Amino acid sequence: MVVHVFTGPTLHPGDPALADSGFVPRPPIGHGDLLHPGITPADTVLIIDGVFHHAPAVRHKEIIWTLSRGVRVLGAASIGALRAAELADCGMVGVGEIYTAYATGHLVGDDEVAVAQAAAPDLSAYTWPLVNVRKALRLAVSEGVIDPEASDLILAELRKVFYAHRSLRVLLSAGRSCGAPAFGWWLKDRLHDDPYFGDVKRADAVLALETALTLDRAPSAAPPTGLVWNTRCFRRWHNEFTATQVDGFVLKIRHRVAYQQIFDPGFKSLWHRFLRRAEAHELAPALACVAVRPDLDLADRATVDLLLRHETRADRTAIVRCLRSNEERTRTHPGFFPEAIRGETARTVLSAVWSVPGESLEGESWERGFQGEREAVDAVKPFVLGLLRNKEQV
Repeated sequence: MVVHVFTGPTLHPGDPALADSGFVPRPPIGHGDLLHPGITPADTVLIIDGVFHHAPAVRHKEIIWTLSRGVRVLGAASIGALRAAELADCGMVGVGEIYTAYATGHLVGDDEVAVAQAAAPDLSAYTWPLVNVRKALRLAVSEGVIDPEASDLILAELRKVFYAHRSLRVLLSAGRSCGAPAFGWWLKDRLHDDPYFGDVKRADAVLALETALTLDRAPSAAPPTGLVWNTRCFRRWHNEFTATQVDGFVLKIRHRVAYQQIFDPGFKSLWHRFLRRAEAHELAPALACVAVRPDLDLADRATVDLLLRHETRADRTAIVRCLRSNEERTRTHPGFFPEAIRGETARTVLSAVWSVPGESLEGESWERGFQGEREAVDAVKPFVLGLLRNKEQV
């Protein structure tokens, strides 16, 4: 029984609520994370937190694809509650007060659950989400600290503030500016006694953990038949993120295929065979490479097996070495990313590897399955730094 829990600011990975051995804490979910090879059809996924501002959010079609594999998907507290309300008819299970509020239309804006958070590995929330503000205001009214009119004024004041600026200091300031300083004094006392006071997001997340363990023993609900989700966009995303665990490493299949396209001397023959399968058998190989461009589906096992037929363990080790060089460079030089490597540098590498002059790169690229030189240049960039470092060491 494995429950993959995507969380961060709502429940820190070290939170005692995640102590059960069945939980696998993962960072806030983002685009592509559900394609991790560690998530299998027998597992459960619980989405709590997710990225959305500085990185692409998890797509609805990714969740539907995950459900179609037989993986149970739950959502609560934050973006998980949002997605669960949006995909309840598709089989996603929502849990908690926030999910119910979204599902019934009592909450609408996604900024209700949004917070500014620290970078990994801290991931602490810097700000107060509106759902927690609402909870604290309701409790303050029920205890007679403020009246309903003051509560409405404070909430209206907070809603004017950008979500990433809704700190506790701003919340307390709103209480004073609305003529209710007692709210701030009361709230600070409550938080002193209980750091989780008013934290409805955390309460929902804890409830969702308990629910996930219970539901994990029941059959999962499949998406309704006739639902169209396997679109060209989804296949492109799948090609971008799908990965496998080999030799103890998690490697994206696109990196493995690209490495073969670039470094396997015999890849041209494999590509010609792939094109013949795509009904290009009546064309000469060189013409077929340019005239025929079938959709490359890296979810198709037969396609992947063919394109990786010449792959060796040494190839995979080289890929890992190159990707680790990129990660190390990113740590020591913030702002570095492989895509920023100069195109001329990448072209020089390709010319050297393929033993062809620069003017022949276009034709060579097509014969190796790229859509021209530009795509080949982009494909080699993740490997350039590792190659150059390896050359220096030799």
